[in-house]
Amino acid sequence: MILRLIVAVAAGTALASGAVAWGQGASIEECVIEPIVICGTVDGEIVGDESVVPDALPGDMLIDAPVMTTDTSLDSGIHVPSGCGHAKGCGCAAAPRDYVVFDVLFLDRDNATNNQTILIDGAAGPRSGEMIFTTRSLTPTTAPGVRLFVGEHGHDTTGWEVGYWGVYGWYGDARADLTKGLAVPGAIGAAVPGWDAANSVRATWSSSLNVMELNLLASEFTSDCEPCSRWPQRRCRHDTEIDWIGGLFWAGLEEQAALQVAPFADQPSTSYRVATSSNLFGGQLGLRGRRTWDRFSLEGSLKAGLGGAWLSQSASPITSSIVPNVDYRPGRSAADTGMGFLSSMNMSMAYRFSDVWGLRVGYNLAWLSGVALAPNQWDFTDTVASGTGVRGAGGVFLHGANLGLEARW
Repeated sequence: MILRLIVAVAAGTALASGAVAWGQGASIEECVIEPIVICGTVDGEIVGDESVVPDALPGDMLIDAPVMTTDTSLDSGIHVPSGCGHAKGCGCAAAPRDYVVFDVLFLDRDNATNNQTILIDGAAGPRSGEMIFTTRSLTPTTAPGVRLFVGEHGHDTTGWEVGYWGVYGWYGDARADLTKGLAVPGAIGAAVPGWDAANSVRATWSSSLNVMELNLLASEFTSDCEPCSRWPQRRCRHDTEIDWIGGLFWAGLEEQAALQVAPFADQPSTSYRVATSSNLFGGQLGLRGRRTWDRFSLEGSLKAGLGGAWLSQSASPITSSIVPNVDYRPGRSAADTGMGFLSSMNMSMAYRFSDVWGLRVGYNLAWLSGVALAPNQWDFTDTVASGTGVRGAGGVFLHGANLGLEARW
């Protein structure tokens, strides 16, 4: 009787220690409970704690825990990976490999033009010859845009993505009104009738940007979890994803600028209009990191690319409403090549409101250089070569917010 009591106490102690270990967040291996046999007899002999298999169990043995079978299917069922790097049954779902990201962009841009003077006080103005405004006076407004990326992480940690982003409708203008007191600078202002003593002058500038990307991904995944937690959401929700990016890009910047001059109040205005097109083709490298905590994710990316630039500009004929049907400068155009640079940065936070869909909000920075800005092409000289070149090496710096949706599965 005493011996039976000792064995029972020992078995109870073993069960208690196993419960404590369980409560301390065991690993996958520690989640397998070894069978315990308590207080059975075989041929009149007392049997202590030991693991047994069903084929060896006598009829009068008492079992107080699950027992292991000779079938290895149970062991393989516990230890077969589920795609997340942990054992099957830990509660981890396979890491999402396919994704679609759609953002609405709201981007400001700087006005890093050449700052040349485009309007001065005329002879009848209060300060003859003094600058009134320059190309830097045409500050662009905030413009909307979109971003759409589709990609897939391959099963061998390589993958791909294709994407587009663009911004449309940047617009800036400046206007001055002074009876007979406004003048276009340079020799062309003196050569065109009414341009040296105008009533009203308005300068406008509009532009849009389009970017396409085709990238290859080399990805690294790590995941932390509590595989034995009673709460499924705690079993595998701390994921880290690193994407090394290499690919190709195209960036196209289209711009128009117009200097509209009205010599008299009852006369129509005439314009000096210029349009430019800048196309960059090249390769880029980048890095993107994403960290997920349950339903929240934080993502940051940086990409930089270098490529060739194809630049062109065209200007309309310059005329005067005072002496119609005369071209004081014919329409002219030019093209050139060079080097361009494109870099972009994004920091976004996502909230997953379903198994697939999430809401995104973030901030963006981008820099595009080696382009031809339309206001830089205004040429106020009056020679045969005027307006026959392309002034490249312009730059555009962008910044602003994004708001959108993502799907990952």
